[in-house]
Amino acid sequence: MSSEEGVFKWTDANTADLIVWRVRNNSLFTGRRNAAIKAFELYVKEKQLEGKVTPAWVRKKWENLKQKYKDLKSLSMVGGDTAIATWKWYAIMDGALSGEIPLNHFIKPDQVSSFVQDSPPIKQRKEEDWLIILREMERRQEERERQAAEREDERDRRAAAREEERDRWAAEREVERDRRAVEREEMREGHALEREERREREMFAREDRWEKEMLAREERQEREWREREERREREADARDERLFKVLETFVANK
Repeated sequence: MSSEEGVFKWTDANTADLIVWRVRNNSLFTGRRNAAIKAFELYVKEKQLEGKVTPAWVRKKWENLKQKYKDLKSLSMVGGDTAIATWKWYAIMDGALSGEIPLNHFIKPDQVSSFVQDSPPIKQRKEEDWLIILREMERRQEERERQAAEREDERDRRAAAREEERDRWAAEREVERDRRAVEREEMREGHALEREERREREMFAREDRWEKEMLAREERQEREWREREERREREADARDERLFKVLETFVANK
C-alpha cells in the first residue's frame, strides 16, 4: 500500500466481498499473461478502492487466502479439523474454490458486518493459527513416528518369522537328507545282497553246467569206447572167420 493506503483499514467485509467477486468473475482469470492483474484492477475500480489499495496488493491478499485454504485442506486430510474450525474463511473458501455450494449459503449481508465485530485481532488470530498448525504438525510427527515404530516392529516380527521359517526348513531339509541317506544306504546294502545272491546263483548255475557237461563228456567217451571195442571185436571175429575159411580151403585142397 502507499502512504494513503496505509490509512485504509482492510476489513472482514472487504475480504468476504473479495472472495465473492473473485469467484463470480472467474472468467476474467484466463491464465494469460497480466490477465490476473488486469482483473484485480477492475476489482479496485468497481469497489472504489483507488488510492487505498493496489491491484497487486489485492492479488497478494487473494493468493494468501487461497494458500492458507490449501494448507488447512491438506491438514484436514490427516485429522486437522481443529485448525479448520478456527479459521472463519475456510467454509467460504471451500465453497468458492470447490464450486459445489453457492457462496450465498455462506455469506449474507448481515454476516459480513458481523465478521468485523466478532473477529479477534489479526495478530492474535495468526498466533492462534500458528499454534494450532504447530500442534497439528507435532501430532502428525508423533503419528509418523508411531507408524514408523509399528512398521519397524512389523519388519522385526516378519524377519523373526522368516528366520524361524528358514530354521524350520533347514531342520526339515536335514531330516530329509538323513532319511534319504539311510534309504540310499539300505538300497546299497540291498543291491549288494542282490548282487551277491546273483553271483552265487550264477556260480551254482555254472557249476551245474560244468557237472552236466563233464557227465555228458564222460558218457560220450564211454559210449565211443564201447563202440570202438565192439567194432574191434567184430573185426577180430571177421578176421578169425576168414582165416578159418582159408584153413578149411587149404586142408580141403590137400
